[in-house]
Amino acid sequence: MGLTGSGRKAAVLCTAVVLLGSLTLPAQAAPLPGTAVPAVTVPASPEIPSPEEIAAAKASESATADQVTRIDRLLADAAAAQEASFAAAMRANNAYGDALVTLEIRRDAATLASAKAASAEAEQAKTRKQVGQLAGDLYRNGGLNPALSTFVSGNGDTLQQAATLEAISAGRSRAFEAAENAASAAKSLTAAAEDANRAADDAAKSAEDRKVDAERANAARTKAVSEAKAQRTVLVDQLASLRNTTVALESARVDALDRQRAQDRLAAVTAAAASQAADQAAAAQATPAQSPAAQNRPAAQTPASPASPAAPAPAAPAAPAAPAPVRPELVTPPPAVPAPSPAPAPSPGGSNQTAISAALAKVGSPYFYKYGGSGPLGFDCSGLVQNAFAAAGKYLPRTAAQQYAQAPVHVPLSQAQPGDLLVWGSAPDFYHVGIYIGGGRVVQALNPEDGITVTDLAWMAGMQLHPTVARY
Repeated sequence: MGLTGSGRKAAVLCTAVVLLGSLTLPAQAAPLPGTAVPAVTVPASPEIPSPEEIAAAKASESATADQVTRIDRLLADAAAAQEASFAAAMRANNAYGDALVTLEIRRDAATLASAKAASAEAEQAKTRKQVGQLAGDLYRNGGLNPALSTFVSGNGDTLQQAATLEAISAGRSRAFEAAENAASAAKSLTAAAEDANRAADDAAKSAEDRKVDAERANAARTKAVSEAKAQRTVLVDQLASLRNTTVALESARVDALDRQRAQDRLAAVTAAAASQAADQAAAAQATPAQSPAAQNRPAAQTPASPASPAAPAPAAPAAPAAPAPVRPELVTPPPAVPAPSPAPAPSPGGSNQTAISAALAKVGSPYFYKYGGSGPLGFDCSGLVQNAFAAAGKYLPRTAAQQYAQAPVHVPLSQAQPGDLLVWGSAPDFYHVGIYIGGGRVVQALNPEDGITVTDLAWMAGMQLHPTVARY
């Protein structure tokens, strides 16, 4: 298999675990995502058991059990590191996408500011010409004040003095005042245009930096997945030897353990959200006047966990119980990255169902992931959400953080309904968003490699899934 001897290292952990630290880094809420990701300390990579260690462990039942536990732990750590690499790549992809959105906004602002400055300069030239003609008339009539000659030559400092001369009429005074205002506006708008163009240049530089970060993160994710597969092959083979089973059976057992851990993480996030909602409801009942935030959360609504959508509703508005973990059966192991699921047929009715249908229609070819993509042929995560809801007549902001923050209703994850927005990261800045479609699944623009896909929510529960969802 190419990986033998006591010196073999779990290279995937060395590569992927380095990305774990990025999950705890607070995302910047600044308009321009220009902060570079700090360096992360690389933990030591654990050793894969050697053939000699495996042979020695088989000599006794307790040694065999210890070695199996050790290998299971190595596989779990590798899965967690691989998960972290996906989350770090999504964060970097989102930072680049947001930088491109910011760049577009600032370029548009610079174009508009330059147009306003050009218009103001044209108006200034027009009023200057009018004052020059007025000065000529006054000169021919013998009433030209010497101060006017300075203005006509281009010095506007004496304009107010000239405009208030008692020798000119009210109409002439208005002409001088208009010229002065035009000169002031031209100066101000020209300065604003210069500032806007500098801001656009800064945004372009930041976007280039974020592009490099995204490319590195995606390369690290791809490498982590590849090396994890190689490590897994060795470890599963050792498990089969230790337990006197087959590679197929051990591979299925490891997959079942991975799925169980994912379900447990989702259940923990769901239960924590439900408990928090119950605490808020209790506090609201104890307070005579509810706050707007408390009124915005329908605490008495019947919870239905995304992990177990058919769970029975509790009799009282107390915290709904976390969905009981479902013991997975041994099945054929899934790939490291979930393949796009067939688009399920949404139930009819409701504008959010229209949004779901619009998003599901873009799953797979020819639609693809595109940094800063708002469609029609390329989308990033928030671009897909904005496009899907626009098809339903709902116009959402452009970024994941804005889409969550500006939603009129926020409810705990335990009460999620199809059409709600799921976000990942830390408030108030989120690095990923997808549309919940029911049945514990989410449709999303995941990354450049996987594109727009339908994914099991449990698989992403450990990537900083936020316990509150947004509803439009």
